[in-house]
Amino acid sequence: MMDLSVKRSRNPSGVKNKRFFLFLSVSLLLLIFGPFLLGGIGSWLGARFSEVIFRESDLPTEEKLRNDIIRLMLENSILREEALKAQRYRTLLGITRTNNREAIPARVLYRSEGLVTGIIVINKGRSDGVIENSICISSEGLVGVVCSAGEATSEILPITNPSVNVSCVTWPSGAYGILQSTSEGELNLVHVDLSSDVETGDQVLTSRYGGVFPDGLLAGRVGSISSGDPGLALKLSVISAVDFESTGEVLILLPEDSWETDSQ
Repeated sequence: MMDLSVKRSRNPSGVKNKRFFLFLSVSLLLLIFGPFLLGGIGSWLGARFSEVIFRESDLPTEEKLRNDIIRLMLENSILREEALKAQRYRTLLGITRTNNREAIPARVLYRSEGLVTGIIVINKGRSDGVIENSICISSEGLVGVVCSAGEATSEILPITNPSVNVSCVTWPSGAYGILQSTSEGELNLVHVDLSSDVETGDQVLTSRYGGVFPDGLLAGRVGSISSGDPGLALKLSVISAVDFESTGEVLILLPEDSWETDSQ
């Protein structure tokens, strides 16, 4: 009897010891690994919370900023284009100040045949004051002459068209000749006196003998010098001052007689 009572009295203490060791083990595990477990869960919960709370407010703000940047870039591009256009017009108006003529700004719409020799169509016509035989120039130099004026559009024959002949003079050498074009759009100054002291690089300007063309407009520069077919005159290859493939803005110089009639 004595032995049984002793064994029964020892059992509760053993259970308590097991519970104590279990509690101690769990406490140590939580003490060691708890911060890592709670930290990962906290980070995950924080990220999810941020997405839920800030998603609706931040993304529209970023989209608005992106749209504002695109809009400002487009406006900057437009302003840059307008500044270049204004510079071209200032250059053109500087040319027209040397000629007592009225000038009408215009834009090239298209070319009816070829980029070089074809007829150039502009967006100004009789309703804007354009008439036939008006002179077309760009910021680079002489473009051509108005061959047909419609109500709202006009056609320009460029100097690279074989049907156009322009009386010109070289500067500073002062040699006179006729500017003509081949069917391929190559310009030549022909009928130049053999005794002329012309050099490559000389400017080729319209002369006062040019008929409808006023004097002093830049047509191009001398590229090379050779003898004409008969051997009695010089033939000068001329590099056009105007890039006909990219010309977009032009000025139309009205004939002097029409300007004087309007001013009266």
